[in-house]
Amino acid sequence: MEEVDGEGEGDEYQHVQQFITDSPWAALNLMTTVATRTSALYARQLTSQEQEVGSSIDESAHLKKGTQSVGVAGQDAGVLGKVDTCQVGVDARLGWQTHTRLINTRLFLPDCWTEDEARGEQAGIPEATRGHQTKPQLAFEMLHAEMKAGVRFGWGGGDGLYGHGYDLSSAVDDLGLTFLFDVHGDQLVYLEQPVLAVPEKQPGRGRTPTLPRPDAHAIPGQADQAGLGDADWHAVDGRDTAKGVFTLALQVKEVWVWEGREHPARRGTLVISRNEAESKLKYSRSNADAATTPLERFAYMQAQRYWVERSFQDAKSEFGMSDDQVRKWQGGHHHRALVLLAMSCMVRERLLNQQVYPLLRCRDVRMLMIAVLTEDRQLVDKRLDQMRNRHKQRQQDIQRHFKT
Repeated sequence: MEEVDGEGEGDEYQHVQQFITDSPWAALNLMTTVATRTSALYARQLTSQEQEVGSSIDESAHLKKGTQSVGVAGQDAGVLGKVDTCQVGVDARLGWQTHTRLINTRLFLPDCWTEDEARGEQAGIPEATRGHQTKPQLAFEMLHAEMKAGVRFGWGGGDGLYGHGYDLSSAVDDLGLTFLFDVHGDQLVYLEQPVLAVPEKQPGRGRTPTLPRPDAHAIPGQADQAGLGDADWHAVDGRDTAKGVFTLALQVKEVWVWEGREHPARRGTLVISRNEAESKLKYSRSNADAATTPLERFAYMQAQRYWVERSFQDAKSEFGMSDDQVRKWQGGHHHRALVLLAMSCMVRERLLNQQVYPLLRCRDVRMLMIAVLTEDRQLVDKRLDQMRNRHKQRQQDIQRHFKT
């Protein structure tokens, strides 16, 4: 790079480090801008016949060496399927059909960080965020922030970590937002609205409803307990893929849940889907009405979980989300906010060019941008030819699939 005013590459590297590590710009403000602009971009693409935008929550591990980087500890690393030294972020994704991008993130702090004031201060963790927050609490914080910022989405979702308990789903329900959270196969639900017995208030004590009918419980993993048989399965289109529509076998059942405090119990819908190709069952719970909600909407919300993992793949492989070399709170959030900004640019280009290049991927856009920045026209033409050849081969694979 050409030197300016006596500054060389070493100076430029220091400027970048200062911008990431110490510059006082607010990462959360940038994430909010990314989220609102993403929402507006999707809104311009939507028609009344198309599927709605959804916000999905999931966590992602970033493997690290050493113990100094903020939030690093021995914890569940989903990328490895085991406990390892890593940071874990809770991330929000805004998705519509096959288009998806991360719009928000929160760093999860294990107990070894929240219980050590000196360590938190040294890492620059803001005092207001040093207390322990569970991953579902961080998820609700992001969903609530998105709604307050005017981000438009019709439902929220997440995997079994966020759906197995009751606090997150109840809080989202209270916001008036439709949700569909995966649940574990052993989560208990009521098949009939339970009658809650409220004892008389005792001196010095409150009133706690009790349930006289624990036998009304059913376990989703044992569908016959819920009165669901083979005749209740319905074939429903879940999501679009490059090789056609992904079809699920789906059945739904009105259920109630009670977490031991509220009165009355909350009514909802148990959604059970079966992937015919893998003979795998999946369970979810929603606050959408089982009687009036089309099965296609339940299937769409559940199948959109697939695109969360695709978002993480792009964020890590194309934009270096796990590759930061900073230790403090502010630097880590700056890095992730810039990754979200870069992802928003890539998805925008995909949407704007989908008519000409329907198979365009984030990697294609990134490689072309790098070529354009070199101002080498031959390199740009070379990258375009390579991309077109890749798309041609993929299209031929798709056509062979349909022929067979």
